[in-house]
Amino acid sequence: MALTKPCIVLIGTQHVGKTTLGKGLAEKLGVPFYDTDQMVTKTFQKHICVFAQEQGQEGYNWAETEMSKRLVRQYKNAKPISAVISTGSGFWADNTGIEELRKIGTLYWIDANIELGAQRLMEEATTDPEKANPYLLKNGKYYNVYFSTPKIKSLEDIKTRHLKRASAASKYFEEIADETFRPKDAPAEENIQLLYDSIFKENIEEKKAV
Repeated sequence: MALTKPCIVLIGTQHVGKTTLGKGLAEKLGVPFYDTDQMVTKTFQKHICVFAQEQGQEGYNWAETEMSKRLVRQYKNAKPISAVISTGSGFWADNTGIEELRKIGTLYWIDANIELGAQRLMEEATTDPEKANPYLLKNGKYYNVYFSTPKIKSLEDIKTRHLKRASAASKYFEEIADETFRPKDAPAEENIQLLYDSIFKENIEEKKAV
């Protein structure tokens, strides 16, 4: 696929490595990196977990879409590959934000092992202060995991909930993606290089053929 749009947009479920891959790719390209979840946190001065818990799915969708519109305004007239964007894992629940980003970006689905994503999320749900996600636990209980109903009460609940949502989200991402990247069970640096190669190999070959 010829890269004619201003941005590379990474989509996928939680804990598949979008942020790590996106930062590394942007650094290799020498362009800015944006994470829509981090943009929400900065704009509203609340961690995305807290914001989502307080505002619910509808509020989360609205905020992510607003961040997408902001990026569209910034990059709509930019040259190809001017930025790398990582999207929030909840984007699949409402396609408005995705369709905004499609105006300026090529969508790359990070198709990683959702079981690994569940394991990483469970590791964050710990009372060990050196490992815990401080926004996931509150008063020793699970504060926010995917707007959960019924409430999460155990680590097994977290895994079950994650796999159910991640499976549904993956089907959606597969349908809308322009391209797919499947990370290996390897160090981040290796996967960043593999993503870079997968994006640009085809384009280099196209230029040589002209």
